[in-house]
Amino acid sequence: MSELRPGGPKVTRLLRRAPVTRALCLGCGDVSLWSMGAHRRVWVAGIVVGAVAAFGLLVAQVWVFRTLSWTHREPLADSFIGFNFSCDQAEYLLLEDPEAGPDGYVDDRRPGRAAWCAETLERLIGLTGARHVRLSVPWDEVEPRPGAFDFETLDAQLAVAERRGATVSLSVGMKAQRHPEFYIPAWAVEGLDLPRGVVLSDNRALRQRALRMVVAVVRHVGDSPVVDSWGAENEGYIASPRSNDWTLSREYVAEVAATIREHDPLDRPVAINHAQHFVMDRRWKDALADGDILGQSLYPFRNYEALGRGFVVNIMEIGPLMPNYAYQAREARAAGKQLWVTELQAEPWTDEDARLVTPEDPSPNLSPGRLATNIAYARRTGAERIYLWGAEWWLYEGDRFGDWRWVEQARAAVRCGEGR
Repeated sequence: MSELRPGGPKVTRLLRRAPVTRALCLGCGDVSLWSMGAHRRVWVAGIVVGAVAAFGLLVAQVWVFRTLSWTHREPLADSFIGFNFSCDQAEYLLLEDPEAGPDGYVDDRRPGRAAWCAETLERLIGLTGARHVRLSVPWDEVEPRPGAFDFETLDAQLAVAERRGATVSLSVGMKAQRHPEFYIPAWAVEGLDLPRGVVLSDNRALRQRALRMVVAVVRHVGDSPVVDSWGAENEGYIASPRSNDWTLSREYVAEVAATIREHDPLDRPVAINHAQHFVMDRRWKDALADGDILGQSLYPFRNYEALGRGFVVNIMEIGPLMPNYAYQAREARAAGKQLWVTELQAEPWTDEDARLVTPEDPSPNLSPGRLATNIAYARRTGAERIYLWGAEWWLYEGDRFGDWRWVEQARAAVRCGEGR
């Protein structure tokens, strides 16, 4: 061991070979420092080459997904384009002021409500030129007391649509468009045990009450030519966080569809719509099997949060994770049916009050330019019809801020569809 002391023969020889690596060589015997350096260079080079290859593979995969995915490959279909409408949502945006306390809200039973709802719908039809409107029947509105039906507001809206030359796709059931989604009258759930997350349709009493209401609605408007199709519930398979995460069973939704068919004298098609966000959700097959029309809700731009920061993800560009709606349209046609986009995102998806979104403080989620992108996505599904979601908000933005860009985008899309 004395040979390895500083200044000893072996150390002296090593230092002569590579004096700059002296500290690394002490205690290493006759190991070649040049050999160790070469191994390190090979190792580092391997890491760099591997990283570059992995990055290149990632870029190539993204390019393949974007280039070959149906959202870029499928042709633009000549879809008819209309809009959804909810008078409750229109009142919330155009008439109510939460800052005013109880006085800031409007009563659904106020005189003149039916006429106001019809006039608002007529404005939107006139502004957009739409010939296809999708409405829902709020159960608590049409049957405020057991067996006592009030169709005044529904009739007024159907009359406006008919006068304007538009047709109506009418959904009926426990669940309807917009908050709170489940429009169940208080009398219908009185005394029932309905905890959070329960499948409401499993409650026999509530189920029978709902089906009786469906029969009454279908019989009431059965002879109306303005209704050209039905909807069995609205996104019945989807749990509603707005209403205790309640949901409905496939078997019940199919029974609603069968009930509509049984009592419809004009034998109009029944749509069952779903809201599929990822390819793993296969319930669209149930909707296609049980309905005459497969409806899908399409919201491409979604809000997510990670590490305390919010960001927007375009789920139509996530490769194999996104649903292939074009394939679903082909499956529907093969079965003698159709695919409709019953809800297409045409207003910002926001977790805050939608009235806080202004031209000066826009939402990062959706812009008029992105709306055009959404419409292109929907047309590439091959859908026969597309119903835009957000018409009430377009009117709010125009009336309140003079921002009519959303209406203009909708009008351009409608004209494109009508010109097919």
